[in-house]
Amino acid sequence: MCRYAVWLAVLSASAAGAILTPSAARGQGLILPSTGAVNGSMAGASTGYALDAAGAMYWNPATLSRLQQSEVVIGGALPYADIYLNSGIPGTGLSGRTRSDSGIGLLTGTALAYLPENSRVSYGLGLYSLGGGAVNYPGDPTNPLLSPVGPRGQFVLGPSAATASFIAVVPGASYQVTDRLAVGFAPMIDIAITSFDPAFFGPPNDANGDGLRSFPTGSHSRPFWGGGFRAGLVYSVTPTLDVGFGYTSQQWFERWVYNTRDEVGNPFRFGISVTLPAIYSWGVTYRGIDRLTLSADLRYIDYQNTQLYGEPVSAGGAGWQSVFAAAVGAQYQVTDKLASRFGYVYNDNPIPETLTLLNTQGPAITQHTLTFGFGYRYNEWLELSGGYAKGFHNSISGPVAQRTGIGTKLDVESDTFQFGITVKFGPPRQRSRPACTECYNAPPADVSRAEANAPPPIPSAPGS
Repeated sequence: MCRYAVWLAVLSASAAGAILTPSAARGQGLILPSTGAVNGSMAGASTGYALDAAGAMYWNPATLSRLQQSEVVIGGALPYADIYLNSGIPGTGLSGRTRSDSGIGLLTGTALAYLPENSRVSYGLGLYSLGGGAVNYPGDPTNPLLSPVGPRGQFVLGPSAATASFIAVVPGASYQVTDRLAVGFAPMIDIAITSFDPAFFGPPNDANGDGLRSFPTGSHSRPFWGGGFRAGLVYSVTPTLDVGFGYTSQQWFERWVYNTRDEVGNPFRFGISVTLPAIYSWGVTYRGIDRLTLSADLRYIDYQNTQLYGEPVSAGGAGWQSVFAAAVGAQYQVTDKLASRFGYVYNDNPIPETLTLLNTQGPAITQHTLTFGFGYRYNEWLELSGGYAKGFHNSISGPVAQRTGIGTKLDVESDTFQFGITVKFGPPRQRSRPACTECYNAPPADVSRAEANAPPPIPSAPGS
């Protein structure tokens, strides 16, 4: 392969790391590990047992059956990422470090859980961000990857910016099969709103014949729709120990098509095909200690078999590797009104170090995230929640491609502030429990702990 073909393959695939990988994402590559303040401050550990409707709809819809009362959760998060791009050519003295002016993003985490009386079925509806954020690198003559003309003198690079917002609407239901087992299913409807300048995944052109190839912009487009589904089950091993499994299918998007122009103004269109990864999630939750809930999740995120992300660089893909992620969370009820929450999530890095340039517009390399938060029960119907997540500094460095001799390094850390309001309505599912016993793990005086922590009873069949 000639050196220009190498550059074309590498630079074209660099956008693959940007398309669905917002700079604000906290861990797990392009997939956010949690949604809302309650689930977020528990590091997203909710496959075995969910503390609120948002957490139930995010990883395992079967956990809707473990909620004790209908509720609406309205929440979101404000992520801020601190990102630096470094690049240099050995032996030339050309080396630079440039900061992205990314700004503060906005993520949504809203959900409804409706638990009809005397019914085996629980219903849910989630509206949440799969990911979202931006990078905004200024032009930098000292930084080869952001210089006006690329380091090989054949490609126009200069400033680089990308924004992406990915939102899912998830209606679902859970069915209580027995007093121990519940199953759930939820179709997913996705929407992606994106903008890239330059769009490295587009075909470069030299329409004016000056010998410099330019990449098109990817800003003239409409929202792109996609979808998939989630399914899961949860099983109560004992009255205080739950295990769960959740499966998220690949998310299939329509072809992403952009309208643009070449160097002399002639219009043309280009497009790419994209899927999001399938996710396998296992979880366990223990509630046998007074006022304490402990949860742990293990996830496998199959980037390697996605369209675009798992494809090799030579085919215009990103060459990502599949990863494992582990999350642990704890909630302790300090008083009858105040709950404290803590969590930690670790994930492998999906990006090979020899392909660092592929993610200059979306450096999804965070591996360690620490979370904490609180919940304040204003009254029996209303709870206020807040949280904070720290994505610790991580860096990745390596050659752009073995033949170019250009070294790159990405430095990333992030801060995310979470907020939420929970409004409960309707009667509690278990008559002998107070409205928020599932939050506090504190049974009333006349109810044993085993009875208070047991799953909701199965309603009798009509006429029995």
